Amino acid sequence: MLLAHADHPGRIVRLGYGLNFGAAEDLDGILALLRATAPPLALRLGLPGAFGAGVWLPAPLALELGVPAGEAERERLLAHLLAPDLDPFTWNAFPWGGFHSPGLKARVFRPTWRAPERLAYTLAVADIAIRAHRRASAGGHVSISTHAGMHASEVRGPEDLDAAADNFVLAALHLARLEAERGVRVVLALEPEPRSAANDTGELAAFFERLLLRSRTVLAREMGRLRSAAEEIVVRHLGTCLDACHSAVEFEDPSRAVALATNAGTTLGKLQLTNALRLLWPGEHAAGRERLLAMDEPVFLHQLTARRGKSLDRAGDLPEVRAAGDRGDPRWRAAEEWRCHFHVPLDLESAGEPGDGLATTRAHAAAVLAAALAVPARWGSDELHLEIETYTWTVLPATARGTGSRLDGQERELRTALAWLAAAGWHPAPEGSLSPPPG
Repeated sequence: MLLAHADHPGRIVRLGYGLNFGAAEDLDGILALLRATAPPLALRLGLPGAFGAGVWLPAPLALELGVPAGEAERERLLAHLLAPDLDPFTWNAFPWGGFHSPGLKARVFRPTWRAPERLAYTLAVADIAIRAHRRASAGGHVSISTHAGMHASEVRGPEDLDAAADNFVLAALHLARLEAERGVRVVLALEPEPRSAANDTGELAAFFERLLLRSRTVLAREMGRLRSAAEEIVVRHLGTCLDACHSAVEFEDPSRAVALATNAGTTLGKLQLTNALRLLWPGEHAAGRERLLAMDEPVFLHQLTARRGKSLDRAGDLPEVRAAGDRGDPRWRAAEEWRCHFHVPLDLESAGEPGDGLATTRAHAAAVLAAALAVPARWGSDELHLEIETYTWTVLPATARGTGSRLDGQERELRTALAWLAAAGWHPAPEGSLSPPPG
């Protein structure tokens, strides 16, 4: 879905829904998910142009499609992705595979970016994404999100961060070569996440400084000579994936998060419109506290941050908080607010029962979007990519799903995002109707 603004000719916003809520691991399953999601949602919304999709391909499939023996299956996928009613403008190469499998938890970060197979997977996704690209603006891009290197528990020392940085630089070099050959810019967007190697946008900004320092050494090694354009390659092809849920969990100021995500010219490759859980005064809301802790499940990480004044206490998952409470640790119940990494539908303001204190960070997501829309000059591209990423539909309790079917909920999420965009002056526009940039 393309949106334009009368005051920003040549700029566009692309809005899409991330399809990683489905557990499909093979091509037939992914095509079935596309057919069951994109056409009915597009029909419900009744908007001009193609439906925006955030595509996830598990690594085994992406790598299989990238070799000669997988050419026929790759063409079958592309036949669907290149249909005029679909716009696969953004991609997800964060989960390797088994994304909805019990026991996943922190293993979602493996392989880490120290491993060559992580680089190979990402470049395989990039190849398919370029083939499926629908150009809407000359200065636009394709976005691919990934994690910022590894889970924090995997960082044994600075050498691990250097190794990850080197592979990110190699990814940027490969993407620069692909752009030179095929004319499509791909931005690999690194996603800060609580308890990862980049816990928040501030830590990611610091990691980008490491990337820039490593870039000259890596490109000199790979190309046999020092390249003065090393930093330009990194800035053009490595960017930020700013997830509003992750930002909310770490109590980030929305405007500061956007500023850090675009620090020193870093491209805002993708903004994920996501909603987290929040519990106000957990010591006073026993029912809400128990309802939140009971949302622990065996698939996804649910990191939790508690705020007391200006201090933050952090847990890696919900069982840690329950265990601390069982031991009589007073910090958690003495907090003013808990925020939990559990993606809930974007339209929901409450996730519990009346009076139990369990709410969402919906206002934070709206504020992050508003902050990004206010500074098009900082996007680093003529396009702002927005992806709704509620991948938790299979594990959401009834109180955190909203009414009706999954499609009903996803329609409400998209309408919520469209309303926020309309309030800022961005309205749906068919392809071909966009104004060229001045000059």
